[in-house]
Amino acid sequence: MKCETRDTALPWIVTEGEFMKKLMMAAAAAGLAGTAFAQSNVLIYGSLDAGLAHVNNIGGHSVSRLDQGTMQPDRIGLRGTEDLGGGLRAVYQLEAGFSTDTGGQPNPSRFFNRAATVGLGGDFGAVIMGHMPDIVFDYAGKFSNGFQLTNFYLFHPGNLDTLANTYQFDNAIRYTSPIMGGLQLSAMYGLGEVAGDYSKNRNVSAGAIYSSGPLRATVAWTKSNDRAAGYAGTYLGSLGLGNASTVFNSLVTSAAGIGYTLGDVRLNALYTQTRMDFGNGNSPTQKNGDLGAAWRYSPANTLNVGYTRTKQEGAHWDQFSLGNVYAFSKRTELYATVAYQKAGGDARFAIMNNTGVSGGSSQLVTAIGVHHLF
Repeated sequence: MKCETRDTALPWIVTEGEFMKKLMMAAAAAGLAGTAFAQSNVLIYGSLDAGLAHVNNIGGHSVSRLDQGTMQPDRIGLRGTEDLGGGLRAVYQLEAGFSTDTGGQPNPSRFFNRAATVGLGGDFGAVIMGHMPDIVFDYAGKFSNGFQLTNFYLFHPGNLDTLANTYQFDNAIRYTSPIMGGLQLSAMYGLGEVAGDYSKNRNVSAGAIYSSGPLRATVAWTKSNDRAAGYAGTYLGSLGLGNASTVFNSLVTSAAGIGYTLGDVRLNALYTQTRMDFGNGNSPTQKNGDLGAAWRYSPANTLNVGYTRTKQEGAHWDQFSLGNVYAFSKRTELYATVAYQKAGGDARFAIMNNTGVSGGSSQLVTAIGVHHLF
């Protein structure tokens, strides 16, 4: 509500008749608004996360810094539905990422960099269009150590498999089926929109997810043409394969994950592999395996333990993590985490997600911070 101060006659001094007239108008407006809101559902949501982190080796030097988005990415969004009658509804979402530590945007050229979609839903499922993450992120990402153990450092080097949601499809159309016996299917297509070249910038993704009681499972697949390496270029550079300006001829990711809840323990396992086609006859494949466990050992405390193995040709990396999350409430949490990575084989340098390239074969990051949802 906006408040104003005016050097005019006081507008709140009214006669009894005028007061009753204004009251009746306000009641009528409230009635209309109640009718509108009964047909629509709008939610404003977001996440804020900041913590003090120490990385023992970046280019041979240690650094202490304020990291953001460690438990969950910093974001603010708006999503909602409108009942159109006959079981049909309009659905929409706008979501923007930002950095709590600086207040800046990860991608200044895109305000709604994480999602901007509109579509229709009903008994047939849902069809949405716009800018959105792929299905590997949406389905398989939920089984990763980065998601299950709420730790951004645990996503895979270079985020080539998109589990950290640093890449989305533009000009995309997605269909998601209704849930049938615990099974849901989804497929999406991102138009390249390049005249004369049907495959240029084209993106395709599909997947299935199943849930029944304590068991969850998924398979997903994505192919992206002409995708820029982005910050994955730092990872490629450490292997002598490219840099931030690298553009893949194609990038193909396959993923399979499974999860199981046993009392107060939640288990997760995930396998992803990403084949990189540089267009020069060089097509290496990165393979990742996650194993994780989250134990809620008291009403407020959850202990997270994880292991990840990453392989690419003759190079490999082993990563271990340990963390604890203390819930002050359903929305506010205090976390402490430690992650360690060791490079081996042809890999000369450790390179955890969001840390920077180590000056040697190992890297250790510790962090303590606060996360709040609204």
